[in-house]
Amino acid sequence: MMLYDLNNKLYYKVINTSRPKMALTHQGRTWGYVPKQVNGKTAKFWLDYTWGRYMYFQYDEKWYRVQYLQSNYRKKNGDVFNGVLINLIVDGQELKLVRGNIEKARKLAL
Repeated sequence: MMLYDLNNKLYYKVINTSRPKMALTHQGRTWGYVPKQVNGKTAKFWLDYTWGRYMYFQYDEKWYRVQYLQSNYRKKNGDVFNGVLINLIVDGQELKLVRGNIEKARKLAL
């Protein structure tokens, strides 16, 4: 599965997952969410500000995760050309969840 950013024309790889374990007690993690539009519906993208590298969201009663750029994430020169430097927390307010392979979609976008 993929998330397609309508404004920036970028694809993000999405992985099926289970619901993240968000406890009411601290346990060394700080959870928050960012509201975004997915296929015209508002969805909460949950992220762990302390240790996380993924954003979790629920769509049609299924949970998905997508990687976002973190300030402490190590970047390589190749990542700059692959579009990894886009921060999904800030960008990507209107997204479309589509089926398909991320590698094929990147070729179509060029």
